[in-house]
Amino acid sequence: MGATQLPIVVGVDGSEGSLRALDWAAAEAARSRRPLRVVHASLWERYEGMRPTFDTERPAEQVLAEHLVASAQERAQRLHAEVSVVADIQPEDPVKALTHESHDAALVVLGSRSRGRIAGMLLGSVSLALAGRSHCPVVVIPAAAPNAQPKPGRIVVGIGDAAGPSAAARFALDQATSRHGELTRRRRPGRPLSAAATPAPKGCL
Repeated sequence: MGATQLPIVVGVDGSEGSLRALDWAAAEAARSRRPLRVVHASLWERYEGMRPTFDTERPAEQVLAEHLVASAQERAQRLHAEVSVVADIQPEDPVKALTHESHDAALVVLGSRSRGRIAGMLLGSVSLALAGRSHCPVVVIPAAAPNAQPKPGRIVVGIGDAAGPSAAARFALDQATSRHGELTRRRRPGRPLSAAATPAPKGCL
């Protein structure tokens, strides 16, 4: 699969947060002209595989998962008909499944499940675990985020001690350039270099 065709992957679980993530991912797929891959991961299929072969009744979890991904796919296509959308159900732990998906993805998008002001400042367990394992950038959509794509503005990237641009810095520059926004670099507290704002180069894609 060519780099220009790498999909945007969004994890869905039926929550309000995952719907916001789905809407953002669909809009980003339309903006960047990439396909969208909707993924629901659950371990229930593993356990259901242990059911007796003569039990043909479909488990409620399977019916719910199929309805969930079908609804998500329909929602994304309704919002952005020009985007190619596929959906998949994976019998895996969500972190493991999305880490695997990240090998062949341009982005992995998740929604946060904040409950209250303090919780809204923290990443969920799946988001935090995936951020440390993913092979591509991870975008976490906060609960208070609007459904639509944000207007051009400022993108902030943290700068570490490693020599040369990091993957995060390259991603931030690409986003600032494509969105015609301003890139702000920040070092962690205690470092000598203060924040520096860098306008994205004009005319770059």
